[in-house]
Amino acid sequence: MGRYDTCKLVFIQIVLIVVFQINIFSQEKGEIKLPPAYQLKAYFKTQVYYNYVLYDTTEIQRTYADSSKKQFRRVINYFMTLVQRDDPKDGFSKIEVYIDSITYKFEENDKVYQFTNIETSDPTIFKFEDFQTYSVPMSMQFEIIYSPYGEVAKIEGERLFEKRSYVEKLRPTIPDTLWYYNWSDGLSDQRLKYIGDVIKLLYPIHPTFRDSIWHSPIQLQIEGINLVDTLELKATGFFANQYQIVGRFVNPNIIWKRTKFYDVKSLSLPYKLNGAVGSIEQSLSSTGIVKELRIILNLNLDVGRPIAFTENVIKKLRWEMVNSYRFK
Repeated sequence: MGRYDTCKLVFIQIVLIVVFQINIFSQEKGEIKLPPAYQLKAYFKTQVYYNYVLYDTTEIQRTYADSSKKQFRRVINYFMTLVQRDDPKDGFSKIEVYIDSITYKFEENDKVYQFTNIETSDPTIFKFEDFQTYSVPMSMQFEIIYSPYGEVAKIEGERLFEKRSYVEKLRPTIPDTLWYYNWSDGLSDQRLKYIGDVIKLLYPIHPTFRDSIWHSPIQLQIEGINLVDTLELKATGFFANQYQIVGRFVNPNIIWKRTKFYDVKSLSLPYKLNGAVGSIEQSLSSTGIVKELRIILNLNLDVGRPIAFTENVIKKLRWEMVNSYRFK
C-alpha cells in the first residue's frame, strides 16, 4: 500500500468517526427521526348535522338436512341524520340519531319484494315476514351516549321509550309471538347500536405509530344474532387528509338469544356459530369524522338440534358520510 492509499484510508476513517459522533450527538439531543405517530379520535362537531347511509347487504345459502338448498339476498339502505346539539358533559357525548328512511329489496329465485317509500310501494310488502322483521327501526329517533373512552355507554331517547312502552302495552292483546319479537328486537339497544353507531372502534389513548397493532371490542347484530369479538387493528397511513385503518376479526362468538330465521315460524330453534372470518376498514378524517366504514363477514351457522339446516351468511356493510351542514 502506498502513501496515497494510506492517507486515503485514514481520511475515510476520520469521516466515519465524525459521522458516528454526529449521530450520537443528535440522539442525545432527542433528534432521532421516527415514523409519524397518529392521534386517532372520532368526533362530532356541535350543531353540525351529518347525513350517513348504511348499505347493508346479506347473502344467505341454506342447506337442509336432506341436502336441498335455499338461497336468498336482502339489501337494506338506512338513511340517517346524526347531530350533537351540545358540547360533551364530563366527557360523555350525546348524539341524536334519526333513521329518516329505508329502502328494502329481498330476492329469492324469481320472487322479489321491494320497498322504496310508503306512497309508491306495493302494500303487500307490509305482509311479507322478512320486511316485518327488519323494517321496525324505520323512522326511529334515539340517542347514543358515548363515554369519554369512545364506547357506546347507553341508548336512550324519549321517543324510543314511548315506542317501547307502547309495544309492551299492546303485548297482552296480541298473542302473536312473532309480532312481539319483531318489535322488541327491532327496538333493542343491540339493533339500534348496530345501525346508528357509525364509529364502531375504540382508538388508542396515546398516539400510535403507522402499522402498529391495537385491539378493540366490537358487537354487531347479524341476522338477529348478537356477534361479539375483539378486532385487531392498525393505521396504515394518512392520505387525502384521512387516516386509513384496517383490521380483522380475531375470534367471533355469539351471545345467545332467541332469534328469527327467514321462513321459519319457531323462535325456539337452537343455533351455534360454526366458523367466521371478517375484515374491517375505516377512513377517519384529521378532524375526527368517520368518512367511511366497511365490514365484511362470512359466517357459518348450524341451526336446530339435531341440525335442521346450516347457513352460510355473507354480510357486507358500508357506512358512508354523504353530507354535513350547519343551520345558521
